[in-house]
Amino acid sequence: MYRLPVIMMSAVLIAGCGNLKTSDFLSRTGDALSKIGQKAPAGDPDQEIKPLFDQPYIDPLTEHLQRYADDPARTAQLEQVSEEREGRCAAVALRYNTDEITETGLAAYRRGYGFSCPQDVAAYEARLEAMPQAPKPARQPVSEPLNNDSEVRDDEAQEVAVSRQLNDCYLLTRIRNFSGALAACRGPAEEGAVGAQASMAKIQNALGNHESAYRWAKMAAPESGQAAYLLGEMYAQGRGVAQDKDAAAKWFRTAAELGHTGAENALSNLVSAPAGANAN
Repeated sequence: MYRLPVIMMSAVLIAGCGNLKTSDFLSRTGDALSKIGQKAPAGDPDQEIKPLFDQPYIDPLTEHLQRYADDPARTAQLEQVSEEREGRCAAVALRYNTDEITETGLAAYRRGYGFSCPQDVAAYEARLEAMPQAPKPARQPVSEPLNNDSEVRDDEAQEVAVSRQLNDCYLLTRIRNFSGALAACRGPAEEGAVGAQASMAKIQNALGNHESAYRWAKMAAPESGQAAYLLGEMYAQGRGVAQDKDAAAKWFRTAAELGHTGAENALSNLVSAPAGANAN
């Protein structure tokens, strides 16, 4: 916590007061960090989260989301912070998954980003667990022919390929590379992978293909908070399906039970909305 101010002060002492550019940089950085958590001027909510976005770390974004999760007045702001956190987690995931998948890498990933990016850390761990282990030599009687283990190796290779495809699906969806995500997600989604089905729903909804988004979300919603929340939004807004406030409330409740952080606020807003109001 105190390391950054110490580094800044050391840099100033080393560089001296004559280095104006360094002094300006440290002043701006310290100012951005000092403003985190301060109240914004009235009527200017964007300024409240600007210091969060100016600093390079992910955990302050998560702490902000947790601190104000129950404040319905901050719904739009929390969506911006959540998108920013997802983008930063995706950038970190791309870096970790580009390198070799190792136990050491998992430990570092979990230690540095387990708090803010737990799903990405879990996906990395799943890839590690799916990697084939070094084969152990089998002892067999000389009089018996060696078993043909090509089928076993093929199954292991297929599991690794599916795991990597799922990881690509989640990562490409997070960074909004929808053309690549569609290709990566479709196969696992058609084979019943709930996370891939939820990703397909999110992608199709973002592309404006609402009927397709509805079909994928309906498949995944009983087990996916993300898909259940999307279904709630679609019913609430009459997007891809006939508007139905009761159905929207049902799926927002399901999303909340499955851990979706914005579902309870959405349900509260839905219940308090005037009868016949359309969210569009």
